[in-house]
Amino acid sequence: MSKNQSVLRVIRLEIKEDGAVVKKAMAIDREGQLENTLLKADYPEILAARIDIPEEQLDDFQKAMVERSLGKKIVYDGIEYCLVGASASAKDGKYYAVDAAHADRIARRFRYWPEAAMTYFGILVSPCKVCIEFPDARVVVVKDHELGTNDCRGWIRRSMFERLGLPAGHFYQFRMSFDGVQAKGSFKVMEDDVANALAVDIIIPGSSCKPGYRKAESARSINGGQMKGQYSAGRVVVGIREISRNLQYSSSYTLIEHAPPESIETEIKPIALAAVEQVKSAVDNKDFGELFKVIGISDEVELVRQEESIADPDHTSSEHTVIEGVLRGDPTGYWFTHPFINRHLQRILARWAFKLCTAGGFKVPGFTLADDGYLVLHEGRIYSGSDWIPVLGAINNLDSDQMLVVRYPIRTKGDLLPVRRLGEAAIVHFLTEDLEKQRCPLDRETALKIARTQLTLEGTCVIHAETAKKNGGDYDFDPICIVEDKRFPLFVQDRIRYTPPRETTKNKQDKKESPWWNLPQVAYSAKGNAIGIITDVKTSCLAAGRTDLADLCAVELQKALDQLKWGVQPNQELIGKVRQEVGSAAWLKLKRVRSISELPMQIPGSSTDRIGALYNFMRKEVHELFSYVRPLEDFRGAICGGAYDREMQREVYMLSKMYAINVGLLMEKRDTYIAAVAVAQKALDDFPVSQARATKEGMAHRKDLFRKRNRAQTALNVYEERMGKELRNLANMVRKWAERKKGRELDWLTAIWDLCSRTRRPDPTRTGEAQDSTAKKDKNRQSSSGSLPFYAFPQLVVDQIVERTGGRPITVAVPSLVDGEVRIDDGGNVYLIDETPDGAGGIMRRETLVLQVPGDGRVLSDGGRPQQGPRIAVAPGSAEVRSGKLTFPNTQQRPGVPKPKEDK
Repeated sequence: MSKNQSVLRVIRLEIKEDGAVVKKAMAIDREGQLENTLLKADYPEILAARIDIPEEQLDDFQKAMVERSLGKKIVYDGIEYCLVGASASAKDGKYYAVDAAHADRIARRFRYWPEAAMTYFGILVSPCKVCIEFPDARVVVVKDHELGTNDCRGWIRRSMFERLGLPAGHFYQFRMSFDGVQAKGSFKVMEDDVANALAVDIIIPGSSCKPGYRKAESARSINGGQMKGQYSAGRVVVGIREISRNLQYSSSYTLIEHAPPESIETEIKPIALAAVEQVKSAVDNKDFGELFKVIGISDEVELVRQEESIADPDHTSSEHTVIEGVLRGDPTGYWFTHPFINRHLQRILARWAFKLCTAGGFKVPGFTLADDGYLVLHEGRIYSGSDWIPVLGAINNLDSDQMLVVRYPIRTKGDLLPVRRLGEAAIVHFLTEDLEKQRCPLDRETALKIARTQLTLEGTCVIHAETAKKNGGDYDFDPICIVEDKRFPLFVQDRIRYTPPRETTKNKQDKKESPWWNLPQVAYSAKGNAIGIITDVKTSCLAAGRTDLADLCAVELQKALDQLKWGVQPNQELIGKVRQEVGSAAWLKLKRVRSISELPMQIPGSSTDRIGALYNFMRKEVHELFSYVRPLEDFRGAICGGAYDREMQREVYMLSKMYAINVGLLMEKRDTYIAAVAVAQKALDDFPVSQARATKEGMAHRKDLFRKRNRAQTALNVYEERMGKELRNLANMVRKWAERKKGRELDWLTAIWDLCSRTRRPDPTRTGEAQDSTAKKDKNRQSSSGSLPFYAFPQLVVDQIVERTGGRPITVAVPSLVDGEVRIDDGGNVYLIDETPDGAGGIMRRETLVLQVPGDGRVLSDGGRPQQGPRIAVAPGSAEVRSGKLTFPNTQQRPGVPKPKEDK
């Protein structure tokens, strides 16, 4: 048994609209690499690349060019890479390729089935908390529900589980590799006496194997009878991705749009008003700890959900804790006026205000969906059960009797599943009853022990599989939340009285199976995430009082969810017609505001728009907060304890230049997308509706204007998401650069602070008029928030502020970055230096260019960006096709790079 703690470094490539392939900047955070994965464990020598294609809609020619490039072998650094599959991000146009030596072995694992590779390759590349290889383990694959299993839920023996080093009493999401097949799902722990009696270490249901395990079934004698299953013995790799825990989820408009008006008036509005009063009190007292608690910012950085990240140079996965650290540690209340702190605080408050006005701003308990399976040995015999609790029963740690189980995305009101909580006595009663059917005389104490060790697991909510299927749930670690009748009795009772006209079920049919040579075509067809768009159209239907159209959208939403797995496609033409008929709810356009002041005091809406009415009621209660911002010059003297020389100043300047120009270019590009949306919207608004209705040509023209506006908005949304990731990676590069400064961190921080706190930043590489000219250009390019020191030395910045203000010490969480060093040369070019095997049993130091600053002041991230000039592939030069293979001829990775001297 050995733990796999290895990291598989992933190169990043991008295919442009014309089919050209360029290299993207390497992701510096560990999430961008493949750490503790089955792929690395099974193939230690494998090389991997991630390939991105345009997310926006392409015409037929562009689509053909992209598919053509996906199908080619790409040569990078002398290695051929072949497309092999995708993870869940396939919908965003992100795929994986591996070196040609391993490509066929991966294809064989998925039976040369493109749809399976696109759907399930993510099992191999899912980063796990812990990943362990067991050289000799016994696995049995059984039919779902046998031996207490359920849909995607299996068992692992306790002694094997204990080697994982994880806390007991939880539910565990697993990834597993054995006998050339991969599996996914969730584990419960079976006792060793059960495992010994069955002569197995791991039991998984057939539904966990993706694609299915094809080994012949055999029978073994147990309990005087026979147990059928597909048995395997040998090397097994087990990875644990997640552990169940008690969570809190924010309310959402897709939830409360199904609440009755009386619930909104008497249950939701009072909670929202109380939250406003709490925020006002916290602001008056400058109690930022209470403020963050009310608006939903957690001390745990991992709870900052990626889908809520905004494309902003001052927002990365670590920024919440940096901002909190400064504000919690500052007793003077002065630091909220710092531009960087204030900008981010405004974004946090804007998101809180939007949620408050459209969703009531409350929280609901969150759980992992679990099943009622049990497996025990009693008096020498094995007993098991599955789906034995009442169909409308639930097991969790809440104290409400009735509740609604909610799983996202919510398709219809029928997806809010009414259940009744089972207390401990009821659990024991039904469990004993199920065992009696198997002629197992079990005393109450033993039944209670089973309930506490296998059913009431921390962070789980157990419901019957038939109930779970009603909103598309299974036991592959689905997250859910609960609406309790103790807090929302009117909401819960309204749903209990409601009879859904029909159930929206998964589109399960024969899975599509294309030939392997169509992998690029299948990959492209997997692109396209219409889930968010359809959800918003459905919401607009409900706001307009058109429940009939909302039900149609729910059907299409399910198709979008099943798109790749079951070979179905949402009807985009139908969605487009519905969107034109109902329009868009006015408040949906406010999701991306950057400050409370951008939220209008009133919005137009119909009498059927419950969310719009809630917005208009709550918005007047929310006032702009912390709007005063001081200039950066006012903070120059806050950090001054270090000493630095001209060489250090020069290096800091190059760091600032690299960072500021790159941020500026990203912002400029975003502005062009925003302008395109404004132009398209104006053209639509200026075209008279009466003229559109007068003739067929007018209707066709208006339809075309809608299409152009929607295309422009989609392009902006796609770019903002991509921009956010590039900005986070840029901030991580700054942090990685700072890691080299051990021993003199305060000196380097002082140098950065002095530079970033000036209105005009001098260029130490130039003098006189040339310096003045450079300073003026840089001032226009760079972010003016003074964010750079917070990215480079977050903990030290907070420590210095606490020391100067007499506050309390605060620990700042920072993201985990890849191994290696970042070096910035005199030209502002950024290199990642790491160590890699040299192929002869030794280690060589490798230097890879990550960002390049050309002489004219532009910044190119490896392949560059179209608006910034010619493409380059790591080193200047274009990718070429040679003998049918795409090659990067000028790629440079320099062995034997001398290790930089440590700063003294």
